[in-house]
Amino acid sequence: MVLLKQKIKTIKRALLLGCRAAPGEVRLLLVLNLLLGVTPIIILYTSKIVIDEVTQLAGRQGLFAHLGSLLPQAILAFVACIFIMDTVETVRGLEIDNFRDRVGGEARRQLLAKVAGFDDLSMFENPEALNTLQLAEKGADHLWRLVTAIGRMLIGLFAFVPAFLLTATIAWWVPPVLFLTALPTVFVVSRVEDFSWDVEESQAENVRYMKLYERILLTEIYAKEVRLFNLPAFFLGHWNVRFSAMFSAMKAARSRGTWMLVAWSVVGTLGAAIPYVFVVDGALRGAYTLGDLALFAGLIFQVRRSLELMIFEGGDLYQAAQGAGPLFDVLDMESALAREPVPQGSSGSQAYGVRFSHVSFSYPTSDRTALEDINLSISPGETVVLVGENGAGKTTLTKLLCRLYDPNQGEITWDGENIRSLDIGELRKRIAVVCQDYAHFPVTVRENIGFGDLSQMHHDATLLAVAGEVGLDRLVEALPDSLDTPLGTILEGGTDLSSGQWQRLALARALLRQPKAQLMILDEPTAAIDPQSEHEVLATLRHLARDKMALIVTHRMPLARSADRILVLKHGRIVEQGSHTELMSARGVYYTMFTRQASSYLPT
Repeated sequence: MVLLKQKIKTIKRALLLGCRAAPGEVRLLLVLNLLLGVTPIIILYTSKIVIDEVTQLAGRQGLFAHLGSLLPQAILAFVACIFIMDTVETVRGLEIDNFRDRVGGEARRQLLAKVAGFDDLSMFENPEALNTLQLAEKGADHLWRLVTAIGRMLIGLFAFVPAFLLTATIAWWVPPVLFLTALPTVFVVSRVEDFSWDVEESQAENVRYMKLYERILLTEIYAKEVRLFNLPAFFLGHWNVRFSAMFSAMKAARSRGTWMLVAWSVVGTLGAAIPYVFVVDGALRGAYTLGDLALFAGLIFQVRRSLELMIFEGGDLYQAAQGAGPLFDVLDMESALAREPVPQGSSGSQAYGVRFSHVSFSYPTSDRTALEDINLSISPGETVVLVGENGAGKTTLTKLLCRLYDPNQGEITWDGENIRSLDIGELRKRIAVVCQDYAHFPVTVRENIGFGDLSQMHHDATLLAVAGEVGLDRLVEALPDSLDTPLGTILEGGTDLSSGQWQRLALARALLRQPKAQLMILDEPTAAIDPQSEHEVLATLRHLARDKMALIVTHRMPLARSADRILVLKHGRIVEQGSHTELMSARGVYYTMFTRQASSYLPT
């Protein structure tokens, strides 16, 4: 019962979305569906008149001698109905295409806007949420199928009502027999659609992995290493395994459903055969004319056809409602950040800068504590470096500071105010970030840099100055269209960059925001840059960050030497902190990390 209510709710929302997205198409399709439903009944009735008139006038003069009879009028009505049917089918096909594009586009727009509006990363780092998102993407296609299924059901309904009522002129018991013998099929079809959806839902992970393998095999990002390591057969093999599992499950569900439908169709066939035999018997005994026989036989068929149309389109509607459900599930989701509001006001501390107070955090999908009881502060003008082994929690800490997640315990304050009480957009305007996994946006150089501050996107002098600060000025000058050169090989006329050049672009993006930012977060900012260039870039970053807070995450120990303070993370906890000199004197974790890395540069 709960499941049925959910389906009805989904259908209502889909209809509302369809009507809002394409109101003109909905109105026109409603009229066209009415014509398609009623016209066949009119054709049947005009055919009865033609047969009866021909039977009565047969053996006499030709058609033109009987222009005063009903025959010519019935023929004209028949031809007019055929013309209407053909015209309506053509127009309806075009309108359905328009309707599909409008509704599908609106559904995708809402999905994109919703997902883009999530302020945190919980959806993108949660396999279950990614499965729902995978189903939601397909839900946009299911949505227009849902609404068009309702349209086709209306065609069946508009044909069924007059045909059903007219079958009562055969005998009072004919309509209920036709209806009741078709009724079991309704439940069978809904059961079959449940089978199909159960499989589709259970195979969402397989479909997601298939798309992942397709992306690896079909996109330029992976093309080089896939070929150098002879990986095509590996990924294609994995794709085949996933596809076979998905197809086998779906085929089994379809086969099971087919046999159920075939078995129950016997009941429906008997329900149509009994009235048909009754009509033939009546015609043989003279109770009905040949026209009546044709009409009644046609009505029985039409009732059956319209019932089948409504039943099977109802099944399609049911399946589409299941498929569209995840779309509305995503549209109803709220950011995890929005569910934990904090009253405006100060936490009581009057300290300026950023402060972590007893902060602990675990990722939603993990039982492992990523950060535990973190206490740290960064003051204006101070540069703090985070070091530690992979998985120590360095990048997680920066995610909390940028409020991509909220801590499970403790609080993070900015100038004494809990960051959860700040407008999240305004908070992020205060921060200039270079991510460890920086984006390779397939857009122009202008846009790649300008994303750092959209208000500066068309200020060429500013963009070129920032490019110069990270050593990209010569590259930009050498490009065919300078700042307006597309980057990446997927764009026509696009130019690809080296890893180091892409990282410099990421740095330029952060520097463009730097004048307005109060905090710079640099996560492995020079990992892809050669040592000589690294020295120059770091000198620039230190100069630009001199009056700001700076948090640098790095594996390169020499980078930590010039920091005001170094924090050493291990297993999610701060195990050491101090200056380079202090930590080297302590001969602890930092000393071991530094000397081990330094030894690799010294002759043995």
